[in-house]
Amino acid sequence: MHSMTIPEDWSNQVADFSFSFHLDSHNTPLVGKTDSATLARLGDDRIAIGLHPTRKTPDLPEAAKVFESVWSLHQGEEAVILKAGEAEPDPSSRWPYQILLLKKDLRSGEFFFSGPARDQLNRSDPLGHPLNQVLMILLLSRGKGMLLHACGVDDSGSGYLFLGNSGHGKTTMARLWSDQNAMVLNDDRIVIREREGQFWMYGTPWHGDFKGFSLEGLPVTRIFFLHPAEINRTIRREGTGAVSMLLTRSFPPLWDKEGMGFTLDFCHRLTDAVACFDLHFRKDRTVIDCVRSAS
Repeated sequence: MHSMTIPEDWSNQVADFSFSFHLDSHNTPLVGKTDSATLARLGDDRIAIGLHPTRKTPDLPEAAKVFESVWSLHQGEEAVILKAGEAEPDPSSRWPYQILLLKKDLRSGEFFFSGPARDQLNRSDPLGHPLNQVLMILLLSRGKGMLLHACGVDDSGSGYLFLGNSGHGKTTMARLWSDQNAMVLNDDRIVIREREGQFWMYGTPWHGDFKGFSLEGLPVTRIFFLHPAEINRTIRREGTGAVSMLLTRSFPPLWDKEGMGFTLDFCHRLTDAVACFDLHFRKDRTVIDCVRSAS
């Protein structure tokens, strides 16, 4: 990506969440400055984040570590803290230092990082991997939806969702459908949200090997669990079997009992509302008609 000079303030939208960013040169915090009246006007799905290039560790409120992977989650009485990368700021490090300090309601926060200079910051995705997706999981777990390991396709208004773990064929499906002039929302990360009784899928910027993506959304028409095979066929999957397949191909909030309860209920309602199939498929264009005729 070419470097660019960016304005002090801008916004991005993913899955109907609107993220407002303020690049700060003077370490003036947004947390506490963004008042409740302003947040109420912005709506529940608007998140304001201040960006702070830094060479020193910021003062953080007390918070207990509740989850650790390649990133860690810390929760306190008033704040949620996400950490990734090196323990201390180091602009020359291969793994940039990152801390995302969020208010408890996740409506506003501060991102401290030792990464690229101001004119090299990725404007479309300033938080970067992995905190961009962890923030989305946190937001969705508050009764708003779920993030899936999936390829999403808009086939002239029919919304096909192809779920699979690594190597199951999501990128292959993206390429096959792209050759049919269908719109590929993403080949690896799809957000599902419920809108007025319908389940909608949205593309995200976090793609796999297939570089094309769209941030558009549409109702989910069919759900397919991918199984590479020699012969194309679909087998209807319902009940707990469908829920289990969906859950194991999602990014659930394992650290949050309430969030897990919502996610499990969401899986049940989604699989009850949308027909689900095991899709055994050849990795060629013959699978297209098989998908379109699934019933």
